[in-house]
Amino acid sequence: MGINIHEGLIEEVRNRSDIVETVSKYVALKKAGSNYKGLCPFHHEKTPSFIVSEEKQLYHCFGCGQGGDVINFVMKMENLDFIDAVTALGEKAGIRIEETSSKEEKKEFENRNLIFEINREAALYFYNNLIGKDNPGLRYLKERKVELNTIKKFGLGYAENRWEALNSHLLKKGYRQEQILSAGLVLKRSQKDGCYDRFRNRIIFPIINTTGKVIGFGGRALEDEQQPKYLNSPETSVFSKGKNLYGLNIAKKLLGKEKRVIVVEGYMDVISLSQRGIVNAVASLGTALTKEQATLLKRYADEVYVAYDGDSAGQTATLRGLEVLGEVGCDVRVVTFTQGKDPDEIITKKGKKTFLDELERALSLIDYKISLVKKEHDLTTIEGRIKFTKAISAVLKQLKSPVEVDAYVKKISVEVQISEEAIKTEIYGNNRYNQPAKMHKPIVSGEKHRSRFERHTNKYNIESLQPTEKLGYLEAERGILKLMLADKQHFDHVKTMLKTYHFTDPVHEKIAEMIHKAYESMNRIDIDLIMNQLDIDEIAILHNIKKVVISEDNTQKALIDFVNQIAKFDLMKRKKDIETELKVMEKKENKSQMEIARIRELCIQLEKILKELKHL
Repeated sequence: MGINIHEGLIEEVRNRSDIVETVSKYVALKKAGSNYKGLCPFHHEKTPSFIVSEEKQLYHCFGCGQGGDVINFVMKMENLDFIDAVTALGEKAGIRIEETSSKEEKKEFENRNLIFEINREAALYFYNNLIGKDNPGLRYLKERKVELNTIKKFGLGYAENRWEALNSHLLKKGYRQEQILSAGLVLKRSQKDGCYDRFRNRIIFPIINTTGKVIGFGGRALEDEQQPKYLNSPETSVFSKGKNLYGLNIAKKLLGKEKRVIVVEGYMDVISLSQRGIVNAVASLGTALTKEQATLLKRYADEVYVAYDGDSAGQTATLRGLEVLGEVGCDVRVVTFTQGKDPDEIITKKGKKTFLDELERALSLIDYKISLVKKEHDLTTIEGRIKFTKAISAVLKQLKSPVEVDAYVKKISVEVQISEEAIKTEIYGNNRYNQPAKMHKPIVSGEKHRSRFERHTNKYNIESLQPTEKLGYLEAERGILKLMLADKQHFDHVKTMLKTYHFTDPVHEKIAEMIHKAYESMNRIDIDLIMNQLDIDEIAILHNIKKVVISEDNTQKALIDFVNQIAKFDLMKRKKDIETELKVMEKKENKSQMEIARIRELCIQLEKILKELKHL
C-alpha cells in the first residue's frame, strides 16, 4: 500500500525533529562557533569535518560532501526510504503518519498498526517467558552457547508448552479475538469454539523490519518429534516471508559502510555469527531468495555473499538465489564450506577466523556453477571431459560479455585438454563469429526512435546529459580562493594581481576577507577557525572551493587564467551595460547635445572594451 503524506505533515515532522538531537544519537557533537562539529558517520576520518547547523537544521560534511536536513540524515544513517524516515521521525515526535488516499487505505493502515502493536506485545510476552525463570527454551539456548546480551539484542523468546497461553494473555490485554487471529498468532479450533496458540514449546525469533517494528515470528521446536522443526508466522497484512530478511534491522547500520552482506539460511546462523562479531549477516526466512528480497539487499549492499548449507537442498537454493541476485545487479559470491555444514557450526566450533577464511575463498557465480558441474563428471576420462565441456558450454552461453566468455574458455581448455576453438563452437555453433554481434546490439543506432517497449524501460541505462557549461567567473573565483587558502605566497600574488577587484559572489567575498584577516593576524590559515565563522550553506561553498583541482606545477599560469576569466567577465558585463544604454539612447528622435556627447563617450568605451577582450 502506498501512503501519500501531506506536505504540511512532512514540514511538521521537520519542525519538531531537532537535527542536533537526532544526529547526537549517532555522532558525538561539540559546539564550534554557531554550529556543531563531529566525526562524519558516512566516511572514515580522524579530524572532525561533519558540521550540524542548529539554526538552519541542516548538516554538511566538509570531508565527503554529504549534506541535507534531518530526514535526509535518518534516510542515509538508517538506510530508509523517504516515507519510512518520515514515519520514524514522526513517531519519535509524537506525530502519527497516517495520511492516506482513501478511507479503505486509512482503515488498512489502522489495521496494520494494530497488528504491529499486538506483535510487539506478543514479543514482550515471549521474551519475559524466556528470561523470567528456568525453562526448556533457556536451557536450549545455553546449550547452543547463546549469551544473555545476544538474547536481548535479538529479542529472543520462549513459547510455553500450553495451548492458550499467549491467546489468554492478549485477550486480558484488551485485544479482540478477531484481531489476534488477524496477526496470525492463533488458530481457530476445528472441533469447538475458541482458538489456540500457533507457537507452543518453541524458541521464538521475532522478525523485525528495518523501521524497528515486529512483523512476524519464527519458532524452533524444542523436541525432536515436534513437527515442523521451524514454523513461521503466516502471511498477514504486515508480514510476507518472501519480502523480508531476518536480522536486517540489526545489520543495516553496518551495511551502510561495508556494503557487504552475508545471506544465510537460518535464524541461528545469524545469531551465532552476530555474537562472534560478524554482524552483517541476514537470513532469507526460507530456502531460496525471492526477487523482493534481492531488491531489498541491493538497496543496502553492493556485494552479497550467499552462505547456504552445503547439502543438496542448500545448493539448489543457492543457484536459484544467485540468479535472482544477478538479475537485480548485485555482485554475488558463493561461500562453499569446507570446515562444516553451515555457518552456525563453523563459527561455533572452529571460530571466527575459520569462517572469515571461508568467506575469502568465496566463488563467483560462474565459478560456482563450474564447480557443481565438475562434481557430476569424471575429468580423468575422455567421456567425462566431453560431457563436462558440453554442460559448461551451456552455462557460458548465458554470459553477455565476450571478454568473460573468452577468459573462461581459455581456463576450461587447459583443464579438459580440449581446444578453445572446439569449446567456442560448442557454445556458439558454426555461426559463432557472428553470434556476439547479434547478442550485443549497439546502444546507439542510426534510428531516430526506439520501440514502445524500449521507450518505457531503462534497458540501456540511459541518463540525461548534465549541462557542461558553468559560470566561468564563479569557477575562477573559487580557483583563486583555493590558491589563497593554499599558502601565503599565493595569497600575495593574488593581492598584487587583483588590487581593485571584489568577488562577485558575496560568500566568496566573505571567505576572501577571512583569509586576509587570517594571514594578517596569524600568517597562516586555520580552516577550522574559518568554518566556525560560517553557516552551514557557506561551509558547503567552502567545501566546493577546497575540491577545486589545480596542478602544483602550473599554479602561476592557473592564477593568470583565473584573473583573465574574471577580467573577461567584468568586461563582458560592462559591454552589456553600455550596449543596453546605447539602444535606449539611439531610439530617441530629438537628442540633446549632452545625449549625443554621451553616445560618443559610450562608443569610445565600447571600442576600448572590445580591444581588451581581444587580448584575453
